[in-house]
Amino acid sequence: MPTKPTHAATMSAAADRDRRIDHSLSALLVLQGVTLFVVVPMAQGWSSGRSLLDACHLAFAFICVTVFTRNRLWRVLLIVSIALLTAWPAFGRVVSASLQLDATEQHEAIALVAFLFNVAVTAVVAPHVFAAGRVTAHRIRGAVLLYLNVSALFAIAYGAIQMHAPGAFGGSGFDPHSATSANAAFTYFSLATITTTGFGDIVPVAPLARSLANLESVIGQLFPATLLARLVALHLAHEDRG
Repeated sequence: MPTKPTHAATMSAAADRDRRIDHSLSALLVLQGVTLFVVVPMAQGWSSGRSLLDACHLAFAFICVTVFTRNRLWRVLLIVSIALLTAWPAFGRVVSASLQLDATEQHEAIALVAFLFNVAVTAVVAPHVFAAGRVTAHRIRGAVLLYLNVSALFAIAYGAIQMHAPGAFGGSGFDPHSATSANAAFTYFSLATITTTGFGDIVPVAPLARSLANLESVIGQLFPATLLARLVALHLAHEDRG
């Protein structure tokens, strides 16, 4: 008969899992930083940028599926969304032709899948970042990851608004005629908005775009001042206790 695991073995396995989760949070933050600040801008003018972006998405999905979630629904959503995102360049034309999708509907489908992917990543990471227990530096990095993920979600939403309402955004830093350029521009605009930098080279014109930008700027102020500050305070308190 197989023996039941001892209490010590169970505790050791739990500690190993916590360490794996902690280090994965830091790894995801590095991946997100590389994706937003390096890969997305490079994809605007580099032919291999799309492949590198897919590689980052695959790494995201792999870590989330293997480390962060045991929930079958979230796993399925992550796997299906990343499969669609990476396979679309190869099979997108065939699918679009069979479903009779025009160019706008194709972009909408890709945006929806990307949005769902980022929502799934946020949903599986957040419970570990804000879970009870000792607050480590890795969990603080996980909170920064969530902050950047929110920015990525808003960037996708801005793109969807622009698709449905051309002219919703304007300014010297925005080219509405290029999908790749628009993706990089909205990522830039979202990061500038969530940090309330507001350079002014891209501006929301449509009422819905303005409202969404206002909402993001409010979140951008409240998240560091409340949730992130609270985690830092708890981390310092735990460090003082040893």
